[in-house]
Amino acid sequence: LSLTITTHVYAQGLPTTDVWLAEIVNELPGRPVRISDGDGYNNQPHFSTGGEVVYYTREMPGGDGSQTDVAAYNLQTLTTTMLTDTAESEYSPTPVPNRNAVSVIQADLDQKQLLWAIDVSNGEMDLLFPDMEPVGYHAWFSDDEVAMFILGDSFTLQTARLNHAGARVVADNIGRSIRKHPETGEVLFVDKNHEPWEVAAFDPATGTTRRVMSLFPGSEDFTIDSAGDYWTGNGSRLYMRSEDDDRWGLMADVSAFGINNISRLAVHHKTGKIALVGESTD
Repeated sequence: LSLTITTHVYAQGLPTTDVWLAEIVNELPGRPVRISDGDGYNNQPHFSTGGEVVYYTREMPGGDGSQTDVAAYNLQTLTTTMLTDTAESEYSPTPVPNRNAVSVIQADLDQKQLLWAIDVSNGEMDLLFPDMEPVGYHAWFSDDEVAMFILGDSFTLQTARLNHAGARVVADNIGRSIRKHPETGEVLFVDKNHEPWEVAAFDPATGTTRRVMSLFPGSEDFTIDSAGDYWTGNGSRLYMRSEDDDRWGLMADVSAFGINNISRLAVHHKTGKIALVGESTD
């Protein structure tokens, strides 16, 4: 989803994208397989904690072309089920730590964007942060703490704890990708106050922020695997880099599979899989 300066992230037209899945062998992604089977916007993939499911945001047919629900693709049965079926739109499905639930941003009928949790077993929803709005994107960095992209005059990174009032503003002018570092516990985000934009790391324990590495010009999408290696896309090419490297290393070119403009990425250590979002060229 391309961000523009607007009151709400999702109150605008959605691009046509697909979600693809590939197996990583010896750090090299294999042939990608498209797992999204609907037209329009299929985006924001996230693996379940155990890696057996890929949750993603799926545009639903009918209406004005901007209503979305959460789809769940099962890697074992190769089938897709819908986690939500609401009049509102849900985005950014993310497993909640130590709970059989997925947190989502729901854009309600009044276009408020709040963070909710959905119980995977019964579909019941509960509001997590009633005072944090409008939320654009989010990531859990502990069992009860979330880092959120909050819209406003400047897009800010803020952290909040469940059942606690208030929030901490960490940075401004940030990008949409937020991740937890698997080794250090830092909150990783995109700092847009530099050219090109950079991955930065915020340490919740010390309150300090450090620069990690630059992204490709115009890119604000990255993820990190369990070994601490970073992944990003540039056009049809997929790259990886460790913090010790001085440049991104090309790992795959997926143009031969009809994929271009790679954006969102997710990896899972247990399954050895990588999910990527791209635009189909077929």
